[in-house]
Amino acid sequence: MKEFIKTLKTSTTALLMLSIIFLVVEPAMSNASVSASSQFTETLSVTSEISFLVSGSNLTLSPSIGGITGGTANGQTSVRVLTNNATGYSMTLTASSSLGMIGISGASVIPAYVPASGTTPDFTFTTPVNTGRFGYTVEASTTADMASIFKDNGATCGGAGAADAADSCWLNASTTATTIVNRSTATAASGATTTIKFRAVITANPVPAISQDTYVATTTLTATTN
Repeated sequence: MKEFIKTLKTSTTALLMLSIIFLVVEPAMSNASVSASSQFTETLSVTSEISFLVSGSNLTLSPSIGGITGGTANGQTSVRVLTNNATGYSMTLTASSSLGMIGISGASVIPAYVPASGTTPDFTFTTPVNTGRFGYTVEASTTADMASIFKDNGATCGGAGAADAADSCWLNASTTATTIVNRSTATAASGATTTIKFRAVITANPVPAISQDTYVATTTLTATTN
């Protein structure tokens, strides 16, 4: 009997301890945190843009040229293009007339330059005797940006080299758009600069005569993302 009472007490004590443990652990188990997740993305399209940070300005070729004795006059303007387009931009030059510089009275013209090889610029500006010529060339802050026809090898133009010799590669301005820049990357925040140089030459005693007048040419530059 004593042994039975002892066993009963031990069992009762064990059961009581288990009950206490359950009372302590069960609420913790019941209050254990659970979670759910939801994942998503945010998307925004950024478009390409292009603008002229600096536009071309009106210019006067100088000095004035004598209509009989002749001479050479030069002028230039620069533009700066900004674009974020990853593949860069191209720029074309178009003239309002393919004739050259036209006198405001309409009586005569300073004829457009005539390259020796048609559409390939001449490395040196050449004017035959007894005539006049008006042409342009292009230079860039980054030579690689220039269209290949305006690059040279020190003697010839039109893709023969990768250089940009100053005052070389002369072409006539035309009503047909001519690509003068073709850049393959976005520009820096400061933009990319292109300089267009113009030259008029009249040799002595031009035929037909080039009358006293003010001569004008109008040029349009168009920059387009690639």
